[in-house]
Amino acid sequence: MKFSMPGLMLLVGLLNLSGCSKPDSKATLTDYQQRLSRVLQLDSVKVQMEPLPALPRPSELRQPLPDIRLDLADAWASRECGLDQLIGERNSSLGRVFQPSMQLNYELRLLARLQRCLQQDISPELQPQITNWLSEKQQSITIALHNMLLADDTLRRQWQGSKQQLLADENSGFIESSSALNDLAGLAEQISQQQWQRAAAVDIEQSLAALYQHDFPGKLQQSLRYSAAWFSQVNPQLLTIVPASLCPNGRSTEQLKILTTVFSKFFIAEVQAHLAQLRRFYTESWPLIAGLYRDTALFPALQQRYQQPAEQLQQQLMLHVQWWQQLNKACPVGLTPG
Repeated sequence: MKFSMPGLMLLVGLLNLSGCSKPDSKATLTDYQQRLSRVLQLDSVKVQMEPLPALPRPSELRQPLPDIRLDLADAWASRECGLDQLIGERNSSLGRVFQPSMQLNYELRLLARLQRCLQQDISPELQPQITNWLSEKQQSITIALHNMLLADDTLRRQWQGSKQQLLADENSGFIESSSALNDLAGLAEQISQQQWQRAAAVDIEQSLAALYQHDFPGKLQQSLRYSAAWFSQVNPQLLTIVPASLCPNGRSTEQLKILTTVFSKFFIAEVQAHLAQLRRFYTESWPLIAGLYRDTALFPALQQRYQQPAEQLQQQLMLHVQWWQQLNKACPVGLTPG
């Protein structure tokens, strides 16, 4: 088959592009595992992640919010400080089917308006009623926050985990997702401090859109869980090999030379670099997630999806590194951390 010069250049370009795609966590570990297995004649291991229990359904977690009931006289009086517009919004067809995030925003705007009403020169008849409404809404705002955290579709998508894993050197979406989680954490803090004006100004939908677009926490969860499972299932074979057995009488062998290459070019340069990146992502993301969910029913499930695999991965990685350190001590390989 013959190619014209433009056609040949296009084919080369396509081949170069296909060769530049970055591996994800699974591909990075699989490549290293195959090289390690060939050199040490290890059995093939098909790494499997343990299935997780399903998250509780939103209907099991969402709690009803108490409504403010107004008679006609109250509704008329509420026009003094603009409450009638918010009341009308809540009673509209859209207001009756608010999603949890929209409901939370509405409750915050209502609290901010009630607070401003008390700061205005309103009629003596309305003042005690506004005070009562403000007190009632302040007592139920945590329910609205928890309903959003527990039942919002975008957030649940992150916590259920992604089908994809993070690519090597992938930073796309990390800054945006961290910013979104920071904004939600800041919102929760403002609510706890009853800073209604500031909380009402937070664009919750923008934060949720950033999380939905990048799916970063979901990919991070999948990478952590797979990496932890990989080391837990590959390490037992590796640790049965006594490092000194690879250099009889302290002499170097061709096997050791190949093993040194596997260590420096694939474990240090690729695997450990990627795992350090995952650790950084986890260290910055988990405190934000934990801070948001610590007092909710989903917190144990999130610990199981983030904290536990991250800790397991760190423990298993240490065992893996210790084997290489023992090899370096027992045999003339001169391994360096890269």
